[in-house]
Amino acid sequence: MKRLLLSAVAVAFMGFTGAAYAANPMSEKEASPTIKERITKDTVKGTLMRTDGEYYWIKDSDGKETKIHVDKSTKMDKVVPGDMVKAYITDQGHTTTLQRDN
Repeated sequence: MKRLLLSAVAVAFMGFTGAAYAANPMSEKEASPTIKERITKDTVKGTLMRTDGEYYWIKDSDGKETKIHVDKSTKMDKVVPGDMVKAYITDQGHTTTLQRDN
């Protein structure tokens, strides 16, 4: 009986900690650029201003807004307008990785 009670308490504890972790879906980064991306791609850093379908606008520290293109092939963190972000971009303007920049 004691073993059953301890098991129930352990399961309940894991459930509560998992629920607390799941409550913040932005807590874990998902996207990370490869070494090749870091060396060969241009980067844009700044505040994500808005999104419209496959296009995102980032405002850098100089106030310049850059429109970037993302699609299903883009590795992305979960981002929302107002987040500080860093985008790795090809010469054609396609974003290969978009990540939050803390």
